[in-house]
Amino acid sequence: MKKTNKLEIGRQLIHLSGIGAVFFAYVLGNIVTGTGALVISLGFLILSFYVKWKQGIRENLPIRIKKLEQMEDSFHDLINSVERESTEKKYMGPMLFFFAIGVSLLVFPFRIAILSVIVLSVGDSFSTLIGVHFGRHKTKVNPDKSWEGTMAGLVASFLVCLLYLSYVNSSLLVTNVVIAIVAASVGMFMEVMPFRVNDNLLMPFSVGIALWILTFLGFII
Repeated sequence: MKKTNKLEIGRQLIHLSGIGAVFFAYVLGNIVTGTGALVISLGFLILSFYVKWKQGIRENLPIRIKKLEQMEDSFHDLINSVERESTEKKYMGPMLFFFAIGVSLLVFPFRIAILSVIVLSVGDSFSTLIGVHFGRHKTKVNPDKSWEGTMAGLVASFLVCLLYLSYVNSSLLVTNVVIAIVAASVGMFMEVMPFRVNDNLLMPFSVGIALWILTFLGFII
């Protein structure tokens, strides 16, 4: 397996773990979970700055413990193995990921926030994993994305959104299907378009806004 493929598998499995925010939101509430996600995001932001100045900080410490430094280096190596970003942008990917989850849970109504997180976690993960391994036909709008990956993300996020909606409101089948289609379609459109803004931000915020509009049109979410 190519190194790039291994990198993407590790990165997207971590990305997929974001679905755990849904579980925590139900157990702890959206305020606590959203705040916790923002705290994690802040932690990655601090690490992003620290990793640039790590050697200088170590050299100015009055006492250095070699074992602790080795443990720290092992942690950074683990992150490096699943991160695309250069050293200058290290940890910015997970920082934006958790920031988007936190803001979504704190800003959007509960069920809309949950659907936004589902599309971010499931749609982005499946589109990348399938695209890396089976993507043969590149999209014209973005050569870095494939039709195979995009459709995989669309179908996966649609199914998980529909499963969630059926759980919370099983009597509204047609409405649930429409909402799931809109959420998955908006999310994957933002994922495949070559915008300058990171898709970790674009996907959940766009889905949340689109679903918010649906509520004004009379759809029950």
